[in-house]
Amino acid sequence: MNKRVRLADLSLIAVSILWGAGFIAVQYAIKSGLPVSLIIALRFMIGAITIFAFKTKKIFTMKKKEVITGVVAGAMLFLSFFTQTMGQSFSNVSNTAFITAIYVVLVPFIIWIVKGKPPKLKMFFLVFTTLIGVFVLTFKPNSSLLSLSLGDILLILCAVGFASHIAYLGIAARDLDPIKITFMQLLTSAFLGTIVFFSMDFVSIINLPNIDWGRGIISVLYLGIFSSALCYFLQTWAQTITTPSKAAIMMSAESLFGALFSILIGLEVFRINIPIGGVIILASVVLSEIELKRKERVLSEARLEPSEE
Repeated sequence: MNKRVRLADLSLIAVSILWGAGFIAVQYAIKSGLPVSLIIALRFMIGAITIFAFKTKKIFTMKKKEVITGVVAGAMLFLSFFTQTMGQSFSNVSNTAFITAIYVVLVPFIIWIVKGKPPKLKMFFLVFTTLIGVFVLTFKPNSSLLSLSLGDILLILCAVGFASHIAYLGIAARDLDPIKITFMQLLTSAFLGTIVFFSMDFVSIINLPNIDWGRGIISVLYLGIFSSALCYFLQTWAQTITTPSKAAIMMSAESLFGALFSILIGLEVFRINIPIGGVIILASVVLSEIELKRKERVLSEARLEPSEE
């Protein structure tokens, strides 16, 4: 194997680990008492500042189309991360990690809606198996089969949001600089998070003096520097070398690492349905990426962001 290919693959594995740990950072930020809007605003502002610091000259050469595309994608990214973080505050790390991963399976259906290009027949089956995985993952003893919590429903909406975001970039961001688009996305998400914070949550911070600012800021710094800026840089670089299918499969492991870290550090108790439901979801994600030439093109041009996480 070529050394550059091996290094690219290792970089993607590092991305999946960092994103998996990002779910833990989000959980600690939530536990610190920080409002979801402030977590989003600080996370993406730090990410945008980090990218700007290293790519200042390039940022100042942005064209109008890159700005518009980045702003629209950033708004979609904000809604996706807002519902994900809000959903995690009502659910747990394992559910957040695995349910978010289903966005990979949903991308072809979003493209179908937008461009009228139907997905392959196997995708319909994989959506069905993914839903089975979600039901197994969220099942609770002595409850109905459909035991989705409010948090789980928000996480499903977040997966739809991420799928829409990727589909949009696959259509609108072709031939545009990924660094510039990523910067505008992060900046737009930070701006929207700031608006929501000051319009809805600013007063609550004044009335909640018991916020653990130390834990919250450390968590947000990790999310901004590592989960956002560093991971997006590594992902963008690695996908210029390795294949899109391999990249998508490797990065989907973020859900596995997120659940594993959560159990190992005691954030949640091991439940047998976590590995069973998680394996069903991840298997569906991996199978959706195998020999999907049309989807490879979308992911190669559009995967500028996360999870997850």
